[in-house]
Amino acid sequence: MLNIIEKDVDKAIESVQEYYTTIETNLDSVIEQIQSTLSNPTDDKFIKTSIQNTLKPLAKQYSDKHKDLHGSISKIGKTIDKSFQSDFGNVPITELFDTPEKFKLIYMIICEDLYRQGRMSIADKLIEESKLNDNDLFNLEKNFLEEINMILENLREKNLLPAIDWCVRHRSELNKTNSLLEFYLHKMRFVQLLQSGNFNEAKTYLTNLRQYSIMNGQCEQDVNQLMGALVFAQRDLSKSPYKYLLEPHLWLQLSELFMQQAFQQVGLAQDSPLYVVMKIGFQALPALMSIVNAMQNTQVCHILSKDELPIEIDVGQEHRYHSVFACPILRQQTTDQNPPMKLVCGHVISKDALNKLSIQNKLKCPYCPLEQSPSDARQLKYFDPLDYNLSADFRLTKLSDLKGRGCKVPRDVLHRLLEGLQTADKNGYGDGQHHQGLMPESKPTPVVGIGLDSCVIPIRHGGLFLVQSTAFFYPLVDDPYVMGKIACANVLSDVYAMGAVEVDNMLMLLSTSNKMTEKERDTIMPLILQGFKECAEEAGTTVQGGQTVINPWLIVGGVATAVCTQNEIIIPENAIVGDVLVLTKPLGTQVAVSAHQWLENPDRWNRIKSVISEDDVRKAYQRAMNSMARLNKIGASLMHKYNAHACTDVTGFGLLGHAQNLAKHQKHDVSFVIHNLPIIAKMATISKACGNAFGLLQGTSAETSGGLLVVLPREQAAAYCKDIQAQEGYQAWIIGVVEKGGRTAKIIDKPRIIEVPAKDTEGELW
Repeated sequence: MLNIIEKDVDKAIESVQEYYTTIETNLDSVIEQIQSTLSNPTDDKFIKTSIQNTLKPLAKQYSDKHKDLHGSISKIGKTIDKSFQSDFGNVPITELFDTPEKFKLIYMIICEDLYRQGRMSIADKLIEESKLNDNDLFNLEKNFLEEINMILENLREKNLLPAIDWCVRHRSELNKTNSLLEFYLHKMRFVQLLQSGNFNEAKTYLTNLRQYSIMNGQCEQDVNQLMGALVFAQRDLSKSPYKYLLEPHLWLQLSELFMQQAFQQVGLAQDSPLYVVMKIGFQALPALMSIVNAMQNTQVCHILSKDELPIEIDVGQEHRYHSVFACPILRQQTTDQNPPMKLVCGHVISKDALNKLSIQNKLKCPYCPLEQSPSDARQLKYFDPLDYNLSADFRLTKLSDLKGRGCKVPRDVLHRLLEGLQTADKNGYGDGQHHQGLMPESKPTPVVGIGLDSCVIPIRHGGLFLVQSTAFFYPLVDDPYVMGKIACANVLSDVYAMGAVEVDNMLMLLSTSNKMTEKERDTIMPLILQGFKECAEEAGTTVQGGQTVINPWLIVGGVATAVCTQNEIIIPENAIVGDVLVLTKPLGTQVAVSAHQWLENPDRWNRIKSVISEDDVRKAYQRAMNSMARLNKIGASLMHKYNAHACTDVTGFGLLGHAQNLAKHQKHDVSFVIHNLPIIAKMATISKACGNAFGLLQGTSAETSGGLLVVLPREQAAAYCKDIQAQEGYQAWIIGVVEKGGRTAKIIDKPRIIEVPAKDTEGELW
């Protein structure tokens, strides 16, 4: 439709231009004739007649031409009326804004939009006339918006200094989000220096940018481009391969990036609510116009409501702000009045479906045979099933390709999810405290539940205790046999952390991927099973069962169970001031594995190739596999010999996460302070090159089948480390101390990095 109108407009413009060109030429000719007539010595009557004869046909000609011109212009309006429907009266739902309180919402979003655009005086006038209060305006910071608009105005005028100054003042907040805003501002400043011919200052600027790139492991390609631009700029940058650096749209992109990053710092979206509503409204209007008659049809009105559409209108991925759940029973989208309800069995249906399926206060799940009470169903405030986006043409190339998106639930989220799951009173609180009454013995009964590495619960007979844990994860190395060993060692480590050295039984949990070919499955899965089984035998136990399923992702794990007397268990709650912290394996397994995968990803490898060689990456990968597949059994056994007060193993939450969790469960008011970080050689360098994205030096980098973090008396710690090295041939390190505090843990600002091994020996792994 717009193309048709554009053609009519172009035709009208062409006619107008032709009209004015012709009339200007003819008028010049008429003026010449009149001047010639007036110069001849004739009577007035002749002159008058001559001028009339000259002007009369010209007037008629342009009168007719004007009619044609008017017709061309009028046609545009008729085409617009014909092409576009201007009657939207049936589309709006006027009831949405039929009260003053609802109208206030409109005023609020208009005011916010005005503030965002820097039109403060207009917004203040609207607030005054609409009688809004400042606290109605989404807690906007006026001073903040005034500053941001001032900076954006300067960017439009190509003045970068206010924006750079803002980034310097907010550098710590920007670094937390790995923002590159400050770099791109300096990059544009460098281009300005080239344009102005200030090449000496530009060289100094480029040196600083390159240093930034090396320190942060990012933007190396951008810096290389700027080096090339510096060479060509001394001739003519606009005619060089780097002329794209002068494109005007780069300034617009820079302004948008600044606005996005600035608003993110205060929790605001880049786009105002008014902009989003208007954009979505314009986008959805054609579809709304086409279905408005259907929604008013009396034959279908019983299945429609004014706040629900019969079809889905796609407004783009960027405008999806909440999850949508359609009840699989009633085929209806859930609402606030009809929310999704999670049944005891885990299946989710709508509240209306729950009510309809309930008979005499009993409900049988439509998807499984479990019978339950409707009152046990829990309302979900948010329902968002994970979308793993598996490609339809999936082809197995490596074992690590068959992993899902994220394996570890954040620790604080996990604790919230498990609230209320702990058993109470006669079954123990699961908080690491001692409780009496379960057993006929007079001494306290240890009970450990959710929150630490394993559960420790008394069994009914003989004064014995069950120590049990389960763990599983996605593949992280490409050797199936080693992957099986790592999975088994990881499961056993949780039991070892409780001091239980002899494991009575193991179960294996194995999910084979439905994306694997039959040949791949028959080759890979037996190797994983063999590795798991041989590691269990090395630990002195056996695998007596388990479960296998088919899944989109390959998952490996298991369950370890030990039946112990109380003397065989070390309840992890007795740390005292003066104790020290010992770690039995080096950190950095996640960094090593990731770096090895990056060897086949040029974009990622370019980030770190300046700080490490390919051979060093491969050796670090071998060290990581060796460390992860190694059992913590000897370390657990020596805890009894050297009177350990508490222990945990370091896995998915990183060193600091597990240290904090262990500190939280102590009986005494203590805190853990970590001074030393033993790390696989050169992995700290990679972490720094990646802008600390791994969190390795902060203690948040995930580990798999990591070492034991043992709390030992100060006088016993050195002997413990020496004994481990004598029996295992591997080091252990004293990494911190126990101080008086509030049951927390921290790593000092500048911890000592211990490279493991300290010296690389040709032909030897460690």
